[in-house]
Amino acid sequence: MIRTLALTVVAGSMLVSCQSDTPYQPSTKPEKIEFEHARRTVYPDDVRTNLDHFTNTLVAWVGIIKSADAVEEDPDGKIHAVTLLEHHYFDWQKDKKLDGVHLLVSPAGEGRFRSDLHLRKTTQDATSYDAEKYLGRGKLAVVYGVPQAVDPDGTVVLKYRYLRVFGRGHYNTNELEYGRLGQPYHPADCCAEPPDHSQTP
Repeated sequence: MIRTLALTVVAGSMLVSCQSDTPYQPSTKPEKIEFEHARRTVYPDDVRTNLDHFTNTLVAWVGIIKSADAVEEDPDGKIHAVTLLEHHYFDWQKDKKLDGVHLLVSPAGEGRFRSDLHLRKTTQDATSYDAEKYLGRGKLAVVYGVPQAVDPDGTVVLKYRYLRVFGRGHYNTNELEYGRLGQPYHPADCCAEPPDHSQTP
């Protein structure tokens, strides 16, 4: 018998292409609430430049998961997972020509961000290993949260509010290349060296 992992996240202007012209839809009522309130035109570099200006701002960022380190917090059924992501631009559209949800994400973005997630077990036998599998490297996540800090290496820390995960088969970064919503984009931007924040006081 195959055990199905059941973990749920505890909730704490568009560029239109010919293939990607159906608006992104939140999958749950909690996500819909966050989606409607989030400022989707605030980006990681904005936060790095002026953190204090955005510490009360709900943002929605899309990123590819680089790692997730999970531990069981307590016997009450919660798992804590520190999750690191690489930001990618997203036009908040989906490809209506393919079956299921398919997101055409830009290969470009604005560096790394991380969030401490709190997952609630919905089955007693779910473990931290299951959480790390759920948040597997290479999956795509839509993360709703409030900027909290910027690490010395430039990684932006989000105090998360909600998260939605997509498997590798539901997105790609090869079909469309674009930048910030409503702003001109130069293809060279995707290949530029990221800014060095290691000396930032």
